[in-house]
Amino acid sequence: MTETNKKLPDFFINAFYESKFRDALFIVKASGSVIEDASARENLMTNIRELVLAGIKVILIYGGGNAIDDACKARNIEIKKHNGRRITDKAAIQVVRETVGGDLSLSVCEAMQRNCLDGVSFNAIQANWMDVVLRPKEPIDFGFVGDILDVHSQPIQRSLNGTDFIACPCLAISKDGHLCNINADTVATALATKLKADKLIFMSNVDGVKIDGKTAETLTDSNIPRLIDEGIVTDGMRVKMETCISALDGGVKRIHLINGLKENALHKEIFKSVGPGTMIIQECEYDNYMNEVEIQKAIGGNA
Repeated sequence: MTETNKKLPDFFINAFYESKFRDALFIVKASGSVIEDASARENLMTNIRELVLAGIKVILIYGGGNAIDDACKARNIEIKKHNGRRITDKAAIQVVRETVGGDLSLSVCEAMQRNCLDGVSFNAIQANWMDVVLRPKEPIDFGFVGDILDVHSQPIQRSLNGTDFIACPCLAISKDGHLCNINADTVATALATKLKADKLIFMSNVDGVKIDGKTAETLTDSNIPRLIDEGIVTDGMRVKMETCISALDGGVKRIHLINGLKENALHKEIFKSVGPGTMIIQECEYDNYMNEVEIQKAIGGNA
């Protein structure tokens, strides 16, 4: 930090972030690799508490893929997947219920308490938030996997009127009353799009989008088709990039991909002028973003 920045009083820096983030809505998706790791989970709750204290409302959606796999193996239940998507049959949904809706949900509650994070932790998406149906049995029978037909913003906003933080696993109740497993990226993106979230943040065990071996700091929606066409992003990252374009088109302002296993990753991505992950924005917003970076550097955003 420069000598000029050292002289800036804390109240000035705090006021900058207050004005920047007050009443913003962030949707944070944490993969199983993050939420299952005790240290990463504690660190995430610490960082979310900081966001809440800065005036931000946060909805956390999390998965538990590794925990589900481990529990299935312990019970000699076959792990079935198709194109990377879990087939959740009757035996598997019972495991999902116990590991994600039970153990992981309670672990989140415990971490919230330890980190003095006020909020609400559900063990499934509230039924009035979404219209969910079981996925059709053809051409692949995914069992108790749900598809989101619609998201209802009013009941979600009512919930957010009562608290600044809500945590939910990627479980939902179908219209006919069945517990459903839904991909956490899908849930987070659906919520962010419907609610026109200020940020959609994907936290996993990867640093972001790699280009020539380096993590890209910023991408725009116009960059992504070329990265796909040239085979720079493939497989799961390609799917995520296509999801990001859809979210931006749907009204999400900014999207971040960060490694949630690294200490204070969420704090650094939000409160530093240039974070450790990849931010994705619309091309028309790029100049505005660069202006913000310069302002943030000037007031000490690289601290």
